Amino acid sequence: MDSDGAKTITDAPPAALRRALAARFSDAELQTLAHDLGIDYEELPGQTKSAKIVHLIQTAARRGAILDLIALCQAERPNADWRAIHAAATANPQQFLLAPDEASPVLATQPDRALKIGIALGALMMLLLACGFGGGLLAGQVVRVTLNPVQPDPNALGQVIIRIENQQFTPQGAGISFARAMQIIGNLPPGASFALQLDNVQATTIADEVMRGRPDAPASDPHIRFLANGQITANVRVRQLGDRRVALSYTARAEGGRIVITPASAWVNLVEVPNTTFGWFPLPQPALDEVTRWAQAQLDAATRDFWFDNVTVEEDNLTLAGTKR
Repeated sequence: MDSDGAKTITDAPPAALRRALAARFSDAELQTLAHDLGIDYEELPGQTKSAKIVHLIQTAARRGAILDLIALCQAERPNADWRAIHAAATANPQQFLLAPDEASPVLATQPDRALKIGIALGALMMLLLACGFGGGLLAGQVVRVTLNPVQPDPNALGQVIIRIENQQFTPQGAGISFARAMQIIGNLPPGASFALQLDNVQATTIADEVMRGRPDAPASDPHIRFLANGQITANVRVRQLGDRRVALSYTARAEGGRIVITPASAWVNLVEVPNTTFGWFPLPQPALDEVTRWAQAQLDAATRDFWFDNVTVEEDNLTLAGTKR
């Protein structure tokens, strides 16, 4: 057990957890922590102890187990003060997905610096307005979800298509609900294969229900569309931007058993003129990063019991193929 007295942690929570693990746990003890969380420590990227710790924290966060990791640390090192880290993880678990250089402590902005930032943002806005009135034309298919939005429909979730090994459930045969499909897939034995197909309306409905159930979600009012070029468009309102409508285009792939999403393009409507592509401009990177991190964390948490072999995006539908872990 650690004999150090309780210490107050003043770093940003991810950095504080990283330093506490490095200082208070040996490699063998870290391996035990990972094992208790169902994580293979040897398979974590990195050759050094510090690199392993970074990926241990990020893996636990992706799997929705960051609070479990902190609880194990608290049980093993009760003399340390883990309360600040635990409170931060409870309030915002997604922050533990950040790389170390993204997780620095938040510093108070000085008034003169804030003024300079405000002037810079104002100048940037004027530049965008001067040069980008036709920005919506460049956004192309990404913006069209605004002009012809896909509306959520709970009834659509009663007719999903799934294939389980040699069995297939289709609307033409035995119609099956999304909830029932998830139950069937969840009860599969380890190693059993499956494929799930969703269309635009079903994906939009699921996204809408997830966002409505999460008050911390950075976006709302989603409209999802799958394109023939393999991209996924998501048209949402982003709270960080004053609930302005944002059109995002993502690619999705299976990587290491996970579904990984990568932004292809992102646009924000600064003018909000109805039924037109007028007034769309490139989305600021911090807002895009926040929405992408949140979406990836939700996706990882929802799919952590499955290994995905393939993600196929075609016109109006998405197919996810994999096996039960």
